Amino acid sequence: MSLLEPIRKRFEEDLVTLGLLEDYLRESCEICSKFISDDLSRQDLREIGALTDRFQRAQDFFVSHTLRSIDLLSGDQGTTLDVLQRAEQRGVIDSADVYLEMRALRNKIAHEYAGYSPMDIVNDILKYAPILMDSFKRVKRGKY
Repeated sequence: MSLLEPIRKRFEEDLVTLGLLEDYLRESCEICSKFISDDLSRQDLREIGALTDRFQRAQDFFVSHTLRSIDLLSGDQGTTLDVLQRAEQRGVIDSADVYLEMRALRNKIAHEYAGYSPMDIVNDILKYAPILMDSFKRVKRGKY
């Protein structure tokens, strides 16, 4: 058994998890894309909560598990920025900067900054979610 075998096995398991995260995120995006104003019911706010949680979890898992596993399998290590830049070079993501923007959005959501309404959150996530899910597809296809 090679030293990389446990990493390969974990990576295969991560791909299954990534598929589930993608399904849940897509479902939340479809639900929340129908909201058009800040006049939201409690149910709407719960759906937005689910959307933010799913977006944050999917983005964190993708970067910290999936992209790091690709790095390890290639013999690379480094900071999150290093991981993102290599993922961009490999064609897994289009832009490391966009992923840094997603991380900033995650922090903005987590800290619930004043003046940042639930619809602002929805609109920002709906902007980034397709980019994130496109990267999931690239990894699943092995395009890197």
